[in-house]
Amino acid sequence: MSYIGQGLPDNQFIGYDTETFTGDGTANKAFTLSKKPFSENSLLVTIDGVVQEATEDFTVSGTTLTLVGTAPNNSEVNVVHLGAAAAIGEASKLDLNGASDQLILDADADTTISADTDDQIDFKAGGTDIMSLTATTATFNDGVTISVADNSDTLTLVSTDTDSSIGPNLNIYRNAGNGADADNVGTVAFAGNDDAGNATDYARITAQIDDASNGSEDVFFEIRSMTAGTERKRISIHGAETVFNDDSQDIDFRVETDSQTHGLFVDAGNNMVAVNNSTYDNAQFKVQQDTASRLMARFEHHASSGNVYGLRFEFKAQAPDNHTSDFLVAGDTTASRLFILADGDIQNHDNSYGAISDERIKQDIRDSNSQWDDIKAVKVRNYKKKDDVRQYGDKAWEQIGVIAQELEDAGMDKLIKESDPTFGDILSDSSFGTLYEDGDTIPEGKKIGDVKEVKQKVKGVSYSVLYMKAIKALQEAMAKIETLETKVKALEDA
Repeated sequence: MSYIGQGLPDNQFIGYDTETFTGDGTANKAFTLSKKPFSENSLLVTIDGVVQEATEDFTVSGTTLTLVGTAPNNSEVNVVHLGAAAAIGEASKLDLNGASDQLILDADADTTISADTDDQIDFKAGGTDIMSLTATTATFNDGVTISVADNSDTLTLVSTDTDSSIGPNLNIYRNAGNGADADNVGTVAFAGNDDAGNATDYARITAQIDDASNGSEDVFFEIRSMTAGTERKRISIHGAETVFNDDSQDIDFRVETDSQTHGLFVDAGNNMVAVNNSTYDNAQFKVQQDTASRLMARFEHHASSGNVYGLRFEFKAQAPDNHTSDFLVAGDTTASRLFILADGDIQNHDNSYGAISDERIKQDIRDSNSQWDDIKAVKVRNYKKKDDVRQYGDKAWEQIGVIAQELEDAGMDKLIKESDPTFGDILSDSSFGTLYEDGDTIPEGKKIGDVKEVKQKVKGVSYSVLYMKAIKALQEAMAKIETLETKVKALEDA
């Protein structure tokens, strides 16, 4: 075999080596060669001087030569290697015919290019498979670094598909058999050097298996970034929640609108949430409206059945029951106009209370029935409220009013309104229901001390209607007094 190159390199070009074996009459006899030939065509095989036809009379697989026929007993089988690995200088064509690891690129022969699998090229460095190429894919078995020396795109993914499916696609796949909880399935790091030359991950995107159970898989997905020299969680996505600022740092959250820089603003340092402003004014939640003829807030309940509830103000850590604290204050630039105080009292600036009473919204208007007997039957009582006694003991004060059940007994049941009991009502009388206690199975949104079961409703009285009945009874009394005065006057004048 001829040599192609600049000069004959020592220990790299070997030709016309002969190996001799002895036939024993066995059909399809296999012989082990000292080295792997390129193919049957790179061997000259003779049996007692008779040349054998390649592939028809013998085959080669690796270093094994197998005779197709039979070599007679004690026959001489000669195998001549017509060529081996050749160093290439200039050549227009090199055909390795699928031989494995025969295109050797270094001195110790452990860095090679092979095509021993049809339509696949394998690259090996240092004895380790690094990369393979097929007609449609490129597979890397180790880390890949792509470097550019300018501002051009370092990596570009292009899809020329014209259908409506997504693409190009970047698939980060951890293929490690059966996944397990807490397995990291991928990280994208954004790294650079600080001013001291230290390599730093300035931001990272990480995905981790939260629950690997088949059919109920959950993921833990995080976006982290450096803040004041420490990596912080900026966005954390769990199976049941999405959290901003999961590390509880002084990092604000802000959403801009078309005209507002702080359409929604979370001031982390002051534990404040604001809408359309960035100041908290001693409030944990503040809404600012700058446009006339618009509400500051609107709350709508759209349930078409069942109980519906609006706003509720509750002091959960104390019971001030005084005029120093308040539930609600309504005011303007001049004065405070309305108070709902901590003891439930209601005050307003003008001492004016009313209801809509326009004749045009009423019908079937007539003079009311006599209220004389009803008002005469009302028992005005003094009493103490049990919750006041629990709070103040002997210092609990007496109140004046009526008893709902006594009004019912007097036939004034239309003045009675019923509602669900509060936890305080149940503490006053267990016939109203039960409360959640330590050891109970407590549903989400409830806690120990909340109402667990309602057995009976709490009776209330429409005092405003009772007052109108009293006014009617007063008018009746005034009419009787005026009649008596007329009669007395007549007697005095007689």
